[in-house]
Amino acid sequence: MRAMVSIVVAAVLLNAGEALAVDASGCDQFAKVNAALAAPAADPLPSGAALPVGTAARLKLVAFAEAKLALAPERPPKFSPSYAGAFALDAPASSGVFKVALSSTGWIDLIQDGKFLKPVHFSDAAGCPPLRKVVEFRLAPAPATLQVTGVGRDEVSIVVSPE
Repeated sequence: MRAMVSIVVAAVLLNAGEALAVDASGCDQFAKVNAALAAPAADPLPSGAALPVGTAARLKLVAFAEAKLALAPERPPKFSPSYAGAFALDAPASSGVFKVALSSTGWIDLIQDGKFLKPVHFSDAAGCPPLRKVVEFRLAPAPATLQVTGVGRDEVSIVVSPE
């Protein structure tokens, strides 16, 4: 009986080790985004600026109370001080899913036609620096506003790209 328990425990530990190995290499799926976030444009974009699609950018955020946001964020900041910014996105040529990759903890809202878009997918990439999270949204061919709130520092890197 003791031998059978030992075999079962060994099998469970082996499977757990394989699962950890898969998780450890899970950052491979973010390699392209991480490379972009590691070398964003030199000058940060101020809140209110147009954000390029398909290119990494650094965003210069302002104190949350001073941010001129299109809509109050869906999630209030969790800590203080907290920084935020709103950035314009040009209308995409056609409808599609767009990924927003952020290098810091923070909340991402995408607004089109005066309404929040609901995310279609979320990836937590906390163990894959410089990336922290990826949120995907379905955009219509219309201008949009990207809001980043709840960030603990006044600068963050971001990439918005079509899927």
